Amino acid sequence: MPGLFRNLAAACAALLLSGCFLSEKPLIGEGVHIHDGPLTFCLDGDEPCHQTTLQEDAYLVLPHPEDGEERPIAVRFRPLMEAGGQTIWLGEANLSEDDEEAAWAYVVARKLKDTDLGVREYEVAVPDCSGANASDLFRYGLEKEGSYSCRVTDIDAFSEYLREHHGADFADNAWWEKAR
Repeated sequence: MPGLFRNLAAACAALLLSGCFLSEKPLIGEGVHIHDGPLTFCLDGDEPCHQTTLQEDAYLVLPHPEDGEERPIAVRFRPLMEAGGQTIWLGEANLSEDDEEAAWAYVVARKLKDTDLGVREYEVAVPDCSGANASDLFRYGLEKEGSYSCRVTDIDAFSEYLREHHGADFADNAWWEKAR
């Protein structure tokens, strides 16, 4: 299991009685560039941010040198909403491996800061689906997958779910700290 995948999976597992949003196929389609210039993604407040490189419409999130032979993870983005004066981005991370089932995980990102070296840092968080009741699941095209995840079947309906159920969270720094 790649380290970045472990980070995303660990973030899912770390949310007590909550879960991640996943899909078996990519739903975002063509991604957009969220910044014109170098950027990093900060997944965990206790670890250094991950450098990225742009590959077509996706960002390759690079493993740290000490992570050994772990592979980069491609993430596509699309704008989700404005919150707290910032654009919140919906990201779709390709967690698929050659010899395993296809898997995509959904994250949100927002600008954290610009460094002195001209690199923009984005913090990445994992919204959870534990609050989705049966009505929400039906209304937003979500399907419960075991105890810890929900399957996304419609990206536009899922985006609406995030805006309605997490919109206030996205403007709350404490939520970002907890969800990272």
